[in-house]
Amino acid sequence: MELQFLMMRRIILLIAALPLLISCEKEITVDLPETEDRVVVEGVIETGQPPIITLMWSQGYFDPTDLSSIAATFISEAVVTVFDGTTVHVLDRICSDQIPDSLLEEAAAATGIDADLLANANICVWTKLDNSLLGEDGRSYALSIQTNGRDLSAVTTIPHAVGLDSLWFKLAQQQANDDSLGFIWANLTDPDTIGNQYRWFAQRINAGVDGEPKDSRFIPPFFSVFEDRYANGLSFSFNYNRGSEPYSDADDDNNEEAGYFKRNDTVVVKFVSLDLASYRFYNSFQNNVASQGDLFNNPSNVTSNIQGGLGVWAGYGAWKDTVVCVP
Repeated sequence: MELQFLMMRRIILLIAALPLLISCEKEITVDLPETEDRVVVEGVIETGQPPIITLMWSQGYFDPTDLSSIAATFISEAVVTVFDGTTVHVLDRICSDQIPDSLLEEAAAATGIDADLLANANICVWTKLDNSLLGEDGRSYALSIQTNGRDLSAVTTIPHAVGLDSLWFKLAQQQANDDSLGFIWANLTDPDTIGNQYRWFAQRINAGVDGEPKDSRFIPPFFSVFEDRYANGLSFSFNYNRGSEPYSDADDDNNEEAGYFKRNDTVVVKFVSLDLASYRFYNSFQNNVASQGDLFNNPSNVTSNIQGGLGVWAGYGAWKDTVVCVP
């Protein structure tokens, strides 16, 4: 009833505004202020994995979004270091123009960057090739970046991973006689210490129609993060829909299967614990994306933990398990 009331109120407000919009014939020119280009960081260090850092320039709201324009925003020259409390590690730069075509899918899975974008643009990431820097639960990592005369820094901690009690597949039954599509459910017992934050990823590793794994990497669904503010110390069940790659052209991301897992899928779930600053970034980012479709809401500011720039440097305490989608 409350939802219906709110929807009706919005419709009434829109109708009431129509005469004002229609009768307004004066041409208005709005000068949008130019904003300074800022460096955007996307960095993750996960339990047992080397760090992965990508750098980009920020874009204006009305800047073009074609492939060449997006490719031009990536930064290819920088000095990136990570201090693990004992050693300062200078990260290695790897650029996609150095990667053979046969390894592009593997590189896409490791970096989270679309393989087509890697193939058509020279995109660089910073990591540690010799595995001398691997994430450890409970350890803090200080990131430092020098690029284009700018200094950026951030600190993150990898929390101790909290595992899920169980995983199972359950039919959604959104349509009559639907016996194949559903969601993955989990049970979580949250530790009796407030301040735990989580993020959910999933990857279908069974083959699709092309013979390749359905997902090349772990994909978070929309609203993939949550915290224990209202569930501290409780044991509870929850479910998640299937996420998809941005702008995916796969059939099952553009038909009735979109958002669902399917009977007989084999799915690896990665459930990560993350610190508060990382949670605030992902939570504010998803809220900002969600608010753009509602003209009654102001866009929220994305909360970054990067000093001197934008983006996130996140530590993931990772737990993984596999579920076969059989009801």
